[in-house]
Amino acid sequence: MIDNPVRGPFNAWVFAALEGYMHWKYGDLKSRLFEQVPRDVVELGPGSGANFRYLPRGTRLIAIEPNGYMHPVLRRRAKQYGIDLDLRGLAGEKLDVPPASVDFIFCSLVLCSVENPEQVIAEVRRVLKPGGRFACIEHVVAPVGSGSHGVQRLIKKPWKWVFEGCDLCRDTGATLRSSGFAQVDIQALVLPTIIVPIRHQIAAVCVN
Repeated sequence: MIDNPVRGPFNAWVFAALEGYMHWKYGDLKSRLFEQVPRDVVELGPGSGANFRYLPRGTRLIAIEPNGYMHPVLRRRAKQYGIDLDLRGLAGEKLDVPPASVDFIFCSLVLCSVENPEQVIAEVRRVLKPGGRFACIEHVVAPVGSGSHGVQRLIKKPWKWVFEGCDLCRDTGATLRSSGFAQVDIQALVLPTIIVPIRHQIAAVCVN
């Protein structure tokens, strides 16, 4: 459980404050990525519950969120959107979920900040049923030599401290491709946002 008395509340406030902006930027993409979800799902790092609006009412959601300062707003948003919430203050590297028990796992802007992304993906694969899907949207390292890449390198250390381990220079696409999924579909995109360090992103759907 993350309990830093400064960064924990700050990040909880930031993600809650940006929810409307994130819906504006990601709404169409998330609606496509999270369509036809089963009734029982797992979300890694739901933050302030920005993805709840894309889930059908009555969805049973296991939410893996290590920042305890996010939990009150998650519970409120779950009631607002009719989500049956099972909230767990765990890190993604060790999911308290039985093996081969879930059809769909998803996250957005999370694999950048976990301590060990390879271990998190290994846990996702363990928990997913054969043929189960993992969907994610993640910001990634920009092309070497680009202005965005220069900004990422310049602010990497302070950004990582402020945003609870968020690494601007991760190649998450390569991690997904080498993780052993039966199928990996990745769409690269440049998000039109004023937040320059996270403009380069991917949307991925992986089949176990």
